[in-house]
Amino acid sequence: MSEPVRIAPGSFGAAEATGADQRARALLARLGFAPPRKAEHPLALQSTDGPLVLRALVGEGARLLERAGYRVEVDPDLRLNPAGEQALEVLAEIAARLRELTALVESMDDVRDLADVGAQMVTGPYSTTDALHALFTAGARASLRSDGSLHERADMQAWHLDGAAAARAIATAAAATGYPALAARTRSPAARASTARPVTPAAPTEPAPSPRRTRA
Repeated sequence: MSEPVRIAPGSFGAAEATGADQRARALLARLGFAPPRKAEHPLALQSTDGPLVLRALVGEGARLLERAGYRVEVDPDLRLNPAGEQALEVLAEIAARLRELTALVESMDDVRDLADVGAQMVTGPYSTTDALHALFTAGARASLRSDGSLHERADMQAWHLDGAAAARAIATAAAATGYPALAARTRSPAARASTARPVTPAAPTEPAPSPRRTRA
């Protein structure tokens, strides 16, 4: 029986595959496994999209190879566990919805609408900053009861607490900033129209003389 394809952490990439023949290499290339620079080097997967995405790519690569008839061994450190898989799905949904909100904000042409959305982002039950603060705070609590050494848990707690503090700072700074358009939102359209000041276009200015024409 042929040797299995092994996928493990490596020195030339976040994940490396050894024992892959030409067909297996072609399958893994679909997921970003790059051919080695030298013949003795393994296939390397470079990923800057985060550890959960990396593990998901490794898992998909293993499934592709297994469906093609290969035996595959994946290092336990590169396996995506159920909790990580669920977290990745939720994060993907959040990122997609935030992109939708970004597109919606970009399409707005009324300053009052922009003020309403901006204020809602830092206020009430739909506050994104409050949600981020709660998320990082939960991570800090979980760090204390998680597996790992005391030093690792302390570092992870500190990292989450820094994130919580950053989210709180954003909310505090936004709350201290006035939204002048909010007052206009409370008035009727007729009242806004009666108090609106027309914008007077600036008088055209003469173009600056060309340097060439000013020379004697």
